[in-house]
Amino acid sequence: MASGNINKVKIVRLAQANYPGLGSLDGSSLRLRRKLRTSVSPLRFRLPATSFKLMALAAFTVCAIAVWRGELSRRAILLTPMARHSVANEIDEALQRAAAAALGQQEGVIIVVDPQTGRVRAIVNEKLASENAYSPGSTIKPFTALAALRAGLIDKNSTTLCRQRFASKDFHTTCSHPVDLPPLDPAEAIAYSCNYYFGTLGERLDEATLSETLSSFGFGKSPLADEDRNHAGQLLRGKVDPRNALGEGDHLQATPMQLLMAYVALVNGGHLLTARVLPSSKFQPAERASLEITPEQRRLIIAGMRGAVVYGTAARAGLNSASLTIFGKTGTSTPLKGFRTQGWFMGFAAPASGESEPTPKEVRLGVLVFLKRGHGSNAAAVARTVFAEYSRVAEEEAAVETANSRGGASSPTSLVPVNEPPPANSPASSLLPISPSASSSALPSSVRVHQVTENITKEISLEDYVLGVVATESSMEEQPEALKALAVAARTYAVKNAGRHARDGYDFCTTTHCQRFTDIDNQAQLRPAIFTAVRTTAGEVMRDQNGQVVDSYFSASCGGMSANLQTLWGAKPPAYLRGVPDEFCAGRPHHNWTDVIPSARLLLALQSDARTDPGSGLRNLVITRHDSTGRAELITIEGERRHTINGWDFKIIVGRKLGWNHLKSSRFEISRAGANYIFRGSGFGHGLGLCQEGSHVMAQRGVNYRQILAKYFPGTSVTHAGQQSGFNADLIWHSIPPVNSARTEQAGKRTSLSSEHFRINFPVSLPQREAEGILKTLEASRAGLLQKISRAGVAMGQLPPLQVFINATTGDFTGRTGQPWWAAAATKGNLIELQPVAVLKRRGVLESTIRHELVHTMIDQLSHGRAPRWLAEGTALYFAGEGETVAKFAPRRTMGSAEIDNGLARAASADEMRAAYAAAYGEVLRLIKADGESSLWRRLAGN
Repeated sequence: MASGNINKVKIVRLAQANYPGLGSLDGSSLRLRRKLRTSVSPLRFRLPATSFKLMALAAFTVCAIAVWRGELSRRAILLTPMARHSVANEIDEALQRAAAAALGQQEGVIIVVDPQTGRVRAIVNEKLASENAYSPGSTIKPFTALAALRAGLIDKNSTTLCRQRFASKDFHTTCSHPVDLPPLDPAEAIAYSCNYYFGTLGERLDEATLSETLSSFGFGKSPLADEDRNHAGQLLRGKVDPRNALGEGDHLQATPMQLLMAYVALVNGGHLLTARVLPSSKFQPAERASLEITPEQRRLIIAGMRGAVVYGTAARAGLNSASLTIFGKTGTSTPLKGFRTQGWFMGFAAPASGESEPTPKEVRLGVLVFLKRGHGSNAAAVARTVFAEYSRVAEEEAAVETANSRGGASSPTSLVPVNEPPPANSPASSLLPISPSASSSALPSSVRVHQVTENITKEISLEDYVLGVVATESSMEEQPEALKALAVAARTYAVKNAGRHARDGYDFCTTTHCQRFTDIDNQAQLRPAIFTAVRTTAGEVMRDQNGQVVDSYFSASCGGMSANLQTLWGAKPPAYLRGVPDEFCAGRPHHNWTDVIPSARLLLALQSDARTDPGSGLRNLVITRHDSTGRAELITIEGERRHTINGWDFKIIVGRKLGWNHLKSSRFEISRAGANYIFRGSGFGHGLGLCQEGSHVMAQRGVNYRQILAKYFPGTSVTHAGQQSGFNADLIWHSIPPVNSARTEQAGKRTSLSSEHFRINFPVSLPQREAEGILKTLEASRAGLLQKISRAGVAMGQLPPLQVFINATTGDFTGRTGQPWWAAAATKGNLIELQPVAVLKRRGVLESTIRHELVHTMIDQLSHGRAPRWLAEGTALYFAGEGETVAKFAPRRTMGSAEIDNGLARAASADEMRAAYAAAYGEVLRLIKADGESSLWRRLAGN
């Protein structure tokens, strides 16, 4: 069974295993709903075995029937102890597999622990985890902060302006965080791991105070029950050295297990536990000490660790999950007598919530990663795999834990919340980060849609779903090409995210959590333009350079530049979601806006969420960092309490309290006038991906929907599932990155050049002498090919004039043809589309590409379009003179003609396409060697 697939049927099987009398039940008939946590409770009295089995069978059958009818949708039955342990052990096995896969061949350690008990749930390299001690690096800084808080040297509002470099005696280090940060408070210093902050703090901090704090958390002591087989680390008392506060030097060493258990005590409310590697059925928690850590101190430290994940040193690891609250600390240190760095990451997971930090009992999982040769950011990236696996099985574990702790029926809260959406009339769409699910290469024939207002679920065809989304999201759009672009974007989202609500029994809801949707019972009521746009693009989706379905988003207006996924929602962005300039939405209704919010009303909104609550008064509000797209990445709120929050979260918190007409986007500036805060911004919605207002203007100016999508999702292409665009494409044989262009060719001027047989349309940026050279190459190649055909005794007939369109950018080429960026050119009928001349010249394939496409037009003429794909491509490669280049990509095994045709039609990558082309060339070369060139032309004419 797949890792993490701990489902309800499995729990039924566990119950049957505990009670053999239930073994005859038909498991397939027990269709258990998501909100029912099922299992069997042990009876509290004794009965004869036969009576017990009969009663259990009868009770279980009644429950199964009731579930089927939906009559017990909110009830749950307790898991037996054996079933609970079985489920827990299976989850442990899934975590162990994920940890082993995440570490791979790297030298290091991964430990996964239950922070409430100290039970080690998974471990990779157990010996290295306990028998060797290392400098902990910056992972020590939360403990340094705690020691300073206890000593009264700092409080939550203490700030220090970083000088970027700390030096003490023969030791010096620099800071890697942005240089333009304002003075940092303790939480921000932890998040950014500021060496200057903690180095100067270490100079002020009494050595005894720091050592006592570290010793109380188990540094210098064994963290395991078996003290004979593990290293106690090293904590040299009385050794005054500011490096101790930074986790460097030879005075402080810790084993990975030791550091992990110290952090566990830091986050679980002060319970220093003994670590044991045991299955859940044999485990009994053992507390070594109860430590004093105040709620205020814990809150500050966890705020810093949360900041590290959201905007600090671990931000690039992509741990900021929608389904879990993950917080942690990175560290990078240098080993004694060594020079290669070693990387640490200590992270924790709790249920997602709107609170600023989870309570001690809510912390569910701890993950430590140690890499012998690496940095803290590398270790954080490794931890992501383990947290992702836990996210998949967390709900099942919550069900088990709740049944265990309450001892009665329950309906545990899911760890995967539904984000609160904007109201139904909000133009913002798809407010969640990238889906972690794998993309699908095939289109689902139907989807299940839950209509939230009506509280009903319907199964409808994929195209009818897209129709309902486009009808809802484009109420004011009349441009056909803009409607087509929206239809493809909506369909792509649906294919990528099918099963988004699988645990609820359907694929999509009808709010902005998925895509806004209106059920269209009578399609005749639709505007004809909407119906035509969806039907014309039926089956078309966007794919990336590897042939994978992309993550597709759209919003009302990007405000002049689309958003970057990384700084908007904290997820690692693919190349096509990093933001592009958009000159087309300028002047549209939402391009500029101003909101004036009285200080008292803004304070009321900020007080509604613990992440922004400044206390009784609001002193100042400032954007401390904009991202490259002009959006407010970080906003600092100052009052009795000081907070730094992501700009999008700030917008959501204010909008939820004051109304979604306030702060239409996170692309704004803040100023103050008296008692009012003035927000001047642009855009409406998240601004990620397709900008609907910009798309409208592009369509008005004659840009087609493929070009529109190529602009907002650079490097992607529109393809039909299982079909081609109608173009025959020629490859760029050498690797070349896609061009991320911020404009389409219509944004620049074009001109043309003609001869008797050809007409070239090209951008004015291309020197005319180069266009003339291309024209001469075409004429000479045409004459040479016609001579070969004539010698073969084949009547060519009258060739129509050919149109050659030279694209200004790679984005234009992919948008116009639907071909991937690694295609050099494409031919359809009497039209030849070329990549930019500069691209083809840089790769040395300009002339061969021109000849290749010209041969295609002659093959089509001779064969009346009926030549097999392998024969046409192989012939074009041969007469274009590309044989030597092609041969080195030949596959190791022989491919049949049908297999070659399939590879040419459906290759998912450039490497697959090269292999198919090389195989086609090999087949044609074999024919020529056997019967000569003339026979090849005659064969084509006979087709």
